[in-house]
Amino acid sequence: MDSLAKAAPAALRATAARFETRRTVGDCSAPNRVVAGDNLDALRWLAREFEGRFRCVYLDPPFNTGRTFAEYDDARSPAEWRAFLRERLLAILPLLARDGALFLEIDDSELGQALVLCDEVFGRASRVSTITVVRSATTGHKAKNRGPVNVTDFILVYEREPGAWACRPQRRVRAGYDRAYATFLRNPDARCEDWQFESLGQRVAHDCGHESPRAARLTMGAAAFDARTMAFALAHKHQVVRFAQPRFEAVSRAAQVAILASRSEPTRVLRLVRPGFPDMILRGGNRLLFLSAKVLETKTGPKLVEPLTNVWDDVPFQGIAREGAVVFHRNKKPERLIERILELSTDAGDWVLDPFLGSGTTAAVAEKMGRRWVGIEQGEVLWSLAVPRLERVVRGEDPTGITKARAHRGGGGFTVYS
Repeated sequence: MDSLAKAAPAALRATAARFETRRTVGDCSAPNRVVAGDNLDALRWLAREFEGRFRCVYLDPPFNTGRTFAEYDDARSPAEWRAFLRERLLAILPLLARDGALFLEIDDSELGQALVLCDEVFGRASRVSTITVVRSATTGHKAKNRGPVNVTDFILVYEREPGAWACRPQRRVRAGYDRAYATFLRNPDARCEDWQFESLGQRVAHDCGHESPRAARLTMGAAAFDARTMAFALAHKHQVVRFAQPRFEAVSRAAQVAILASRSEPTRVLRLVRPGFPDMILRGGNRLLFLSAKVLETKTGPKLVEPLTNVWDDVPFQGIAREGAVVFHRNKKPERLIERILELSTDAGDWVLDPFLGSGTTAAVAEKMGRRWVGIEQGEVLWSLAVPRLERVVRGEDPTGITKARAHRGGGGFTVYS
């Protein structure tokens, strides 16, 4: 990586491209910009002003699927595609902030080559994650694939400097109840040594007038009883627990002593006070984990959440045809996908770069989230789709995508350079 990093600035200076102001939309003092032209030239031009400034770069290059779209040709030879992407990765490298990150979206057509190229340019130690994005269902012609039905894209995440990027942890709403939380604490106000427990299912069944969960399921139906159980658990989140075996070798000496003591008295609840950390509550050598730690209060009520993983199957690609009032068949990304990426990698006011702006999704989302942004695109798609879309965002005339969730009412602006 070191030799490539040193070579990148020299490559950026090897251009005479100049981009002059074309026009300003909205607030003339807004720093955001759209650059019209070849993105390699534009990246080199931006280096004069933006070296080390972008906290997040979202890269959505041609996937090299062998197909030709109305907006661009997606059929290069493997060698041409590798050279094309490598040049742009080298140009992006010095633009990233020291604690910035690259998010490169790709499908499996060139996934292997994209990984190799990113490893070469950024360094293997800078690879953070490979995220699998479920983009479609197994319906229609996709079911005729030669192998397993292909329904995913991938996002390669690389940090500019190993260990410097700080991921902002995110949580997502669970699709259903976490059945591991199956125990109900009857007397939470008593001393922990006097706590009494019973089955959550038994408690819910009793509240519904049944002798047992089995009887409740037979009478109410399994789905109704499960829904009732989840609602009860959320309403009593501070009394619903699970028991989890701690990793003995990974805890402190004091915690190990407490675990051993708990194992010797399996019916007794022990509490280990840990300054600066949550108390460790133990029973039978297992930790008590409360459901309340996994519940998020929202405007529509409590929701059960879990940490975000590297499999994203909760961002729908269907139903986004109206987003931004632009039609961009098979190439359009959901605003919620870009929102999640920016939530993971940026704070308000940070700079975001998209060298393949397309229909303008990244810039639209960055504007709605209060980030500063630069987008690069060439050809008719810029003038017919991206710029009009961003104009509507600035004027407060785009009610789609994440607008409502972000309470965006317009404002801001951008300058077009060409």
